[in-house]
Amino acid sequence: MIVRITKTDPRAVIPAYQTDGAAAFDLAVIEDATVAPKASAFLRTGLIFGLPPDHVMLIFPRSSLYKKTGLRLGNQTGVLDADYCGPNDECLIYVWNPGDAAVHMKAGTRLAQAIVLQRDRVTFEEGPALGETRGGWGSTG
Repeated sequence: MIVRITKTDPRAVIPAYQTDGAAAFDLAVIEDATVAPKASAFLRTGLIFGLPPDHVMLIFPRSSLYKKTGLRLGNQTGVLDADYCGPNDECLIYVWNPGDAAVHMKAGTRLAQAIVLQRDRVTFEEGPALGETRGGWGSTG
């Protein structure tokens, strides 16, 4: 699959898989940034993704994000739709600092990882419940 990338800034880093077995490619920020305590920020990647039709890009935190910085992705999982590809549709990484100290990072820091998946479009059909209630949310432990 080919994903077209447009750089909005020359500092943008073309995403790369870090190992042959990696499921996701890393996304790096293009600017030094400081995220204040208890604050959130949108960090720039400098990239616009041209996904194939019927595909979606899911953005997750890198496993080291919280361990190394204390930051979390503000929306837990980012969803980049195939039609989010216009000239102003830069992929941003939304982070939240739950800590009591500011977090500083350098341009080029790989904060997030992403995968591109084919998506099926569903049609909803209203009807009765499909089976017996089995105990509710969290009932299996």
